[in-house]
Amino acid sequence: MNTDQLVDGPFGSNACYEQVITDGNTNTTITTWMCFGSGFTTSTLMTEGSNLVKQAIETSPELYKDLMHKDEKGLVWLPATITIPEKGMVFVDGTDKKMSKEQTHKMDMQNVKHFNQNDFMDAAEYIGMFEVDIQ
Repeated sequence: MNTDQLVDGPFGSNACYEQVITDGNTNTTITTWMCFGSGFTTSTLMTEGSNLVKQAIETSPELYKDLMHKDEKGLVWLPATITIPEKGMVFVDGTDKKMSKEQTHKMDMQNVKHFNQNDFMDAAEYIGMFEVDIQ
């Protein structure tokens, strides 16, 4: 069983997409959050010291590690990267926390478009994330 809703996130945004997924075979429930207000993401598997967080830290750029946030529930939030094939990519770009911003670009890197730090939703919209393909 899957349920979806918008909830408040830890960064003051009420545009966090929450999805609860239950595996009917194992009766395991996992909740994921993608905060479109802040551009951060986490899940119930992303707790401090978990193998998933350790792997994320090992493979993430330094800026993502610097921006990592632990909320009051002990969940670790990291900046999200969104890729839509043949349309573009949204990711955090910069040299430090103060200089980071959302960057959207086409895969050829010739059509870079920068967004301000708090414009994650605008950047996602720019690459067509919210377009509905009705056939």
